[in-house]
Amino acid sequence: MTEWIKSGVIAWVRDDRYGDDETVLVYFKGTGLTAMAEGLSALHRPPFAYGPDAAPGDWGVIVHHMLNPSRGEFADIDYRKLCPQGAELMVFIPNPCVAKAHGPKAYHYKDGQISSCIDYEGPEHSGEYWPNAMAPLITAAGLDHENDNYEEQLTQLICDHLGLPALNRDTITVDRDLMASYF
Repeated sequence: MTEWIKSGVIAWVRDDRYGDDETVLVYFKGTGLTAMAEGLSALHRPPFAYGPDAAPGDWGVIVHHMLNPSRGEFADIDYRKLCPQGAELMVFIPNPCVAKAHGPKAYHYKDGQISSCIDYEGPEHSGEYWPNAMAPLITAAGLDHENDNYEEQLTQLICDHLGLPALNRDTITVDRDLMASYF
C-alpha cells in the first residue's frame, strides 16, 4: 500500500484522497522509536504519528512535519544526525512544496551517510546530480514517468527493494493534539 505518496501520510490516515500535507515519512532500522522521536524533537520536528516499536532488525515508521513555521524553520533537517552507525533510514517526502506542486522526493541513509537521493519529477536525472545507489534498480525497472500511477510504482519498487513494510492505518498512533497545532 503506497497510495500515501500522493497526498502525504496524514491525509492518507484521515482518508482524505484530495488532501495535501507537508509531512515526512521515515522508515528506520537499527535504531529505536524512542531515539527517533527524541532526535526529531531535538531538531524541532516532533513526530505526529508512529508505528509500533520495531523488533531489532525490523523497520519502524515515524511521521513528522517537514517544516516548523512557529520557529521560522523552513529548511530540511539533516537526517544523518538520526542515522548512527548500524542504522538505516528511508525518508519519503510526498509533498516537498505543496504550493508549487513539486513531485515527491526520497532519500536513503545508511550508517550516517546518504546513499540515494530520488527525485520523482526527474527520472532522467536518476543519479546524475546526487548520490543514488538505487539508480540502476530504478532504471532497470523501466517505469513510465507519464503513467498516472508512476509515483506509487516507484515507491513500491523502493519499498520492495528495501523490504519496507506496508503502512497500516490500524497500527499507526497519531498525536492529534500536536497535529491540530500544525493543521
